[in-house]
Amino acid sequence: MANAWREHVKKTMAEMKAKGGKVMLRDVLKAAGKTYKKSGKSASAAGKTQKKRKSSKRGKKGKSAKKH
Repeated sequence: MANAWREHVKKTMAEMKAKGGKVMLRDVLKAAGKTYKKSGKSASAAGKTQKKRKSSKRGKKGKSAKKH
């Protein structure tokens, strides 16, 4: 069984092909994104986002060892 998003994209693509013939995938994805409604556990978990930490990419010397 495919996931709900993929099923929605397939349905949207079929509807768009019936209306206009040839369609591009990016246009289908844009249209599907506007009409897709999440359901179940993933909908409540999707609202919570985690912040990413910025990592420092300095060498061993760090900030104090500047060349003059």
